[in-house]
Amino acid sequence: RGTTQRNWKSSQRGNALFTIGIPQSSWMKDLKSKNDGRMVPLTLLPLKVGSLVAFHIQRALEECAEKSGEARQIPRVTVKWPNDVLIHTTQTGQSSFSSSHEKIAGMLIESAQDWFLIGIGINVGYAPIIPLEGADYGRRATCLSQYCNAPDSGGEVGGTKDRTSEEEEEEYWINISKKLATDIAHDLHSWLHPMPSSRPLNEHSGESILNQWKSFIDWDMELILRDTPKRERVTLKSVLDDGRVVVQEVETGLTRTLVSDYFL
Repeated sequence: RGTTQRNWKSSQRGNALFTIGIPQSSWMKDLKSKNDGRMVPLTLLPLKVGSLVAFHIQRALEECAEKSGEARQIPRVTVKWPNDVLIHTTQTGQSSFSSSHEKIAGMLIESAQDWFLIGIGINVGYAPIIPLEGADYGRRATCLSQYCNAPDSGGEVGGTKDRTSEEEEEEYWINISKKLATDIAHDLHSWLHPMPSSRPLNEHSGESILNQWKSFIDWDMELILRDTPKRERVTLKSVLDDGRVVVQEVETGLTRTLVSDYFL
């Protein structure tokens, strides 16, 4: 399930769909004690999770390029406030330049009793087709397999894959999905509950969370307000200490501060 009751589409097996549970006290109390008694705004939780997801997708792309041995440009992983991860690619021709930001991952955080439940979806083997209109309209999707090749099983017949080859490829993406889910969950819990002297003293501060998340921003990306009548085009100008963002409308130059809005 996506935000505001929208559907999260996963076209086939081979994508990562998982939930991480953390006790609310881990953020509300334990994190405060690691931050010199200062409360870390809960609104920074999706940014922290988004940074971890972006980091591990970027690492998977780099590992894939290294294994292939091919000299090719690795696409950049970026984030979109408040809870999406995108793949940024560029194409330059003799007289043209194009840039795209396609969605590869998203998350939804809910509370249940004394827990925060962090639902994460990553397109690993397959990219669903996203409608351009209707209740579930949204940004075009991409997936890890569009930039990484599964190991060749040699199962092609007449230029097409046989059933065994397809099953082996699907199993490969399932294993990549499992690794991503395990690594992200491990890193989040290790960050919340570090071993003594295993983390920098300021790593649990709000400033550190924001700096990590902002390192994945493409400040030049044009965004569209998803749920406003006019769907204004905006650009991101700044991120406030509590995780709110300031945007500027492209047409009017007016700025506004967003709390719970979403972008296309």
